Amino acid sequence: MSINRRRAPKSEVSRKKKLDGHAGELEYAGLIGGEVLPGVGKGDVKDRQGFLHSLKSGKKWQLFLYNEERIRRSRSLGLLAPCLESFAWDKKEYFKHREKCIAFKETNQRERGKAMAQKLTNTEVKKAIGRNVYVLSKERLAFATSGVCEKLRDKKQLRRFLDEAIFNAGEVDFLVVRDTHLLGDKVFKVFPRDIVLDVFTSALAPSVSNAGRVAVDYNVPGQKVLLRYDNESNPVNVIEIEVRNDEKHYRLIRCNMMSKYALALLLNGLGVRRCDCVTLYGVGP
Repeated sequence: MSINRRRAPKSEVSRKKKLDGHAGELEYAGLIGGEVLPGVGKGDVKDRQGFLHSLKSGKKWQLFLYNEERIRRSRSLGLLAPCLESFAWDKKEYFKHREKCIAFKETNQRERGKAMAQKLTNTEVKKAIGRNVYVLSKERLAFATSGVCEKLRDKKQLRRFLDEAIFNAGEVDFLVVRDTHLLGDKVFKVFPRDIVLDVFTSALAPSVSNAGRVAVDYNVPGQKVLLRYDNESNPVNVIEIEVRNDEKHYRLIRCNMMSKYALALLLNGLGVRRCDCVTLYGVGP
């Protein structure tokens, strides 16, 4: 039995995103008289003064996808290491136990009906299936994410974390967003590093995700670390941090930013200066 509910994009979708991203880099570099940088580093374009610009577009931006070695040697992302440690080294055992857990819940739902199956508690599941690495990993992760949140409530720690996640700890000087999901004008909007860090550090607060609602899965709260903005008592997730576990990518930390909400925060109250299709916010008169 093969069970995989991970919503990873198809290879052709990923390829199109990469091509679109490269085309955007070329267009932006032409507008500012800069050059596109090769490779997969944080900096995408270097301007004539030597400053590095990181370009983002689309509904959701992947800030990073790092393995344990990269997390441990980072300056400020190392606090995420316990999240990876929650999962077994043996990938085969993890997926074998995942199948066992989900198969039990699927059988229970088939025999008792969905309404009754949804009343099945996690305690009853654990008693029925015995020791299970998949279940243990989820429970350990819930404990680890709670610890991460406690550390990120320190605003100085949060700022350092955001700096490394977005700018690789000062390597990159500007965040450039091609607006496709807020105003939809496809204008390049450019934000200096300090502005981005000031806005996000002030506005965002850490939290953990609620338990999932997949009837045939083992649902536990705290599977993601969230950086949220409380928009008039209607909190929105601006950044989501999770452990990525699938057959090809196991024990990796993925950090995504939601374009619409991030851009709305950055645009709020900042001054404007335009040059062709490039709009600079917070850069002065």
